[in-house]
Amino acid sequence: MILKYKYLYYIYYLLVFRFKVIFTKEFIVSNNSNDINNIWTIIKNNQVENKELIFRFNEDYYDMSLNKEYTNELNVISNVSFIGNINGTIFDYNRLRKGTIYFILNEFKRVAIKIENIIFQNFYIGDYYAAGVFLIASYSNHNNFNIIFNNCTFRNNDQLLLSLTMFCDYRTTENPTYIFNNCNFYNNTRKLMEIKGIYNDIINEDEYCLIMKMVNCYFSNMNYDKYEETDALLYTSSNRSKLTIKDSIIENINSKDSVPIINTKYLIFRLVNTTISNCYTNYNYLFNLDTSHFEHSITIKGSTFKNTSAIFSGSNSKYDISDSLFHNVTLKKSIPAIFNSKASYFYINDTEFKNLNLISGIWEGESTYYLYNVNFIDIKTNSKALLHIVGKDVYFTNVTAENISCVGDGSNTSMILFDSNNIDDFKKIHIFGLNVINSFSNGPLIKTIGNYVEMIIDDSNINKIKTYGPIIETKTNKLNFHMSNLNFNNNINDNKLECGTIHFINDLSVLITNSTFNNNISKGDGGVLCLENISKLNLSLTNTYFIKNKAVNGGAIYISDSISKDIDNINDNIYNNIKIENNTFKENTANDFGGAIYSEYSKFYLADSKNNLITFNKAGIMGGGIYSPKYVDKTIFDLSNNIIENNTINSFIDNYTSKPSYILLNTIFEDDTINIITGEYISLVFTLYDEFDNIVNDITKFYSSITLKLTLTNEYEYDQNNLNYIINGNICSFINGKCELNNLRIYSNPELYIMDINIENYTDEIKLKINKIKINILPCISNQIKMYKNDILYCENPICKSNCPNNTATCIAYYSELYNDIEKNICECMPGWKNENCNEKVYIDLSFFFISYSNPLTCMLKFLFKNFGMSTILMIQVMNTLLGYFLGISFQSSEIKSNTAYPVESIKVINKKDHLNKFDKNMTIDNRSSLYNSNENSLFTKESKIDGNNFEELYTHYINKKKESSINMEYLNTVYGKQGKHDLIKKIKFIYYSILEIVINYIIFKKQKRENIWLEVIFNSWGYLMIFILFSMDNIYYIIKKKGDDYYSFFVYPNKKLCILHHSYTCGCVLEKKSNEDTSDENIEEFISFYLFCSDILINYNGRIKFITMKNKLKFLSC
Repeated sequence: MILKYKYLYYIYYLLVFRFKVIFTKEFIVSNNSNDINNIWTIIKNNQVENKELIFRFNEDYYDMSLNKEYTNELNVISNVSFIGNINGTIFDYNRLRKGTIYFILNEFKRVAIKIENIIFQNFYIGDYYAAGVFLIASYSNHNNFNIIFNNCTFRNNDQLLLSLTMFCDYRTTENPTYIFNNCNFYNNTRKLMEIKGIYNDIINEDEYCLIMKMVNCYFSNMNYDKYEETDALLYTSSNRSKLTIKDSIIENINSKDSVPIINTKYLIFRLVNTTISNCYTNYNYLFNLDTSHFEHSITIKGSTFKNTSAIFSGSNSKYDISDSLFHNVTLKKSIPAIFNSKASYFYINDTEFKNLNLISGIWEGESTYYLYNVNFIDIKTNSKALLHIVGKDVYFTNVTAENISCVGDGSNTSMILFDSNNIDDFKKIHIFGLNVINSFSNGPLIKTIGNYVEMIIDDSNINKIKTYGPIIETKTNKLNFHMSNLNFNNNINDNKLECGTIHFINDLSVLITNSTFNNNISKGDGGVLCLENISKLNLSLTNTYFIKNKAVNGGAIYISDSISKDIDNINDNIYNNIKIENNTFKENTANDFGGAIYSEYSKFYLADSKNNLITFNKAGIMGGGIYSPKYVDKTIFDLSNNIIENNTINSFIDNYTSKPSYILLNTIFEDDTINIITGEYISLVFTLYDEFDNIVNDITKFYSSITLKLTLTNEYEYDQNNLNYIINGNICSFINGKCELNNLRIYSNPELYIMDINIENYTDEIKLKINKIKINILPCISNQIKMYKNDILYCENPICKSNCPNNTATCIAYYSELYNDIEKNICECMPGWKNENCNEKVYIDLSFFFISYSNPLTCMLKFLFKNFGMSTILMIQVMNTLLGYFLGISFQSSEIKSNTAYPVESIKVINKKDHLNKFDKNMTIDNRSSLYNSNENSLFTKESKIDGNNFEELYTHYINKKKESSINMEYLNTVYGKQGKHDLIKKIKFIYYSILEIVINYIIFKKQKRENIWLEVIFNSWGYLMIFILFSMDNIYYIIKKKGDDYYSFFVYPNKKLCILHHSYTCGCVLEKKSNEDTSDENIEEFISFYLFCSDILINYNGRIKFITMKNKLKFLSC
């Protein structure tokens, strides 16, 4: 061995005039037995206080099996360094146990032991169960020292490597006791280090018995599987110590023994920027960190765990986890995958859990968790809950969960299970900024159970979740629930037996505001909210949208309480504060009832409800908008201040309804009594109503099985079973709210019965709001045959032979009772039919009244006769008017200058051409007078003997008669003057109206024969009636006044004296009346005779009928 002494002088604090000299001894060790065995002697002989011993191993390889001693024990009192070459010096123990290094540090001096650039390999002992054998061991009664490993490697060793034992009578703070820098540990089969310490009175959080720091180290292939007594693969400690692993890699560990990588108590553990991958152990957890001091913390920062078994176990710890990744963990045991530490606190920030395949959850439940910016992605669990909390508070902020699959037992698995553990105080689960998407659970996604729970979900998104149960379920005795700014969309509750996608029960205080629930589906009731078995409710639902949600009942909300079926026992003293305002329920769907809301909650009427829009919702059976089975005065909030419209059932409007409530009888009978003949048909119609007084329009025929069955009772009969009657057609079903008995028949002897109505095939109550109906059975009527069956009278109509038609003949009974003889019954034709078989009609010609014709001839005749009649009426009117025009005298007497007495001779001088202008144009029309033949001044007398063939003689006869008297024409002015013209116009106008009506009728009703006929009959009758009234009203008037024979009523004549100045009777100058009325009578009679002569065209002359033309009359007048 070559020993070199170097005296090195170091000057410290030169500027403060203080110098200190350190003396260093350096030894170079060669790979031979002598040098290797002399190391320990040199250390013993050369240790001096404040002197450092350095042993340099410059060769690449040293055979440590050359050690003569199994254990090399060194009492260290000064710094010692073992330094290999820069590429690493190998200490090869050649699978022997010789050369164990044992450092003893009993003197309380600050010393350092440095081992650098050394590769320890192939350390091995034959006795696998030998205790206390280590590659390097240290013992100290204090902790004022440092053992430093720089750039060292421990590989292929089959024995415990490091043993550190100390008594911590003195405490250290942040000065590490053991330091590993850039060290490698791989292919070692026993634990790497064991730390044992005894400490006293260490209370302060920053005081430790031992501090170990491992920086930039590499651990691999620690695959121990032989020794049961091993506590850990890497580190084990039972004292209050601190371990930091930083910038390191731990990988490819597969220990088949039940030992973790680190197993400690009272350890402050810091894992920084470290990757742990492909690590598995049968201990189930990589790290067992157990402490009873909450102030002791475990810090995981910037680290990655992937492809590992379960990671952390222990109890009573405080975890600070940040910027870390937990990936690709697959477990086949039912243990928490990441954290199994009871009574601990977890603060997890900016961390991701991804691609986990678990039998159990992520953590143990009996701890408190605070999560901030945490992601759970692609996780599958078969456990009761992925995140289980029992009896502790939990706080989530900005937590994301994506592709979570909880495939545990049906309805008993969740992503989050919060159990308050029956503690009397409220336990809190506060969730802010939760984002869950594309996840599945065999039970609720989020579930709370226990006693008292305060739950808050704010500013969150829950989308595309499919669960076998509600998405959120609360089964606590008392719940304070707050939800705001939640987007809850495209979620499915796939369990038909579970209610709602959000489910509440028991004593509830629920606030939901500013949230959106869109396109959620519940295979049971309640598309979004389900509130069941409510014992007490404070509900505030405001500014929330329920859009396109679906359920069996209650497309958006299903609400009921435990006493809704016993409405009479409601305790109104229980405080309930309910506010439902400014919400929108739109396009929600219920397969059965309540497109938007289904309510059986007995206190819903107490709700303050306004400004809610409930529109375009649908239901499959009833209640397109709102449905309550019954007690709607209690179970429905005030609808008046809300907009409820366009809610439908199969496109039929049905905004709100209830179950069938009562039945009314539509058929009305006088005195509520039905009088029928035995066997006669009765028609009864019953209507089914709901509690909103709406007819139950059962579009889907859901209630079509409800049947009414009618029976009869006799109020005077004690035993109703002895009633003797037969009833048929007495059962009906409701279709669209109507139950019709159209074929009800009762066979009975004449009797008075009471009608009983029985409701069948329906278990709920339906009231019969029907008065007591009496049925009076009457005997048979005439032409009915009395028959009997089982002593019950029934009536038969007589039956005739087959050739007796039913529609045109009546069958008359031959016998009145017992026999209905077809051979003897008489077939009698009905009116309008004839012949033996009553098959020939008896026609009545109505063509005079109606437009009816079957061939062109009848059509032509109809046209001619109809128009001939109207033309005749018009012609008669024109003729009468012309006669009045020719014969009437104008009252314009102021213009008359001739003598007032016109003798008959004056007529002779009338010129043939202008004689029409000589007469007053005021025309007069009058009825014929009996004076024609009776008046002595008549122009015709019975004594006249003139040849009827000689008109000249005939006229001469008339002229001679007229010369015998003079006619005072001004005395005679018929009632027809100018007024006659107006009357003619009026009468002609109605004729024109009738013609116009025909034209209009033909245009409008050209193809509608029936309407054409009726309109023509109506309008023609009206027109002809008016013409008749106008023609005859004056005559009828005088007849009524009994002046029909008084011709003074038909003539207007002057009864005053002549005015000499004006030669007129009507100028008004002379008011004195004339005294001689006989002259007037004579003139009237003469004028009547003259009028009759002029108006006749046929006369009876000497027993022969003579025709006189107008030309001959004018010729006569002009003679």
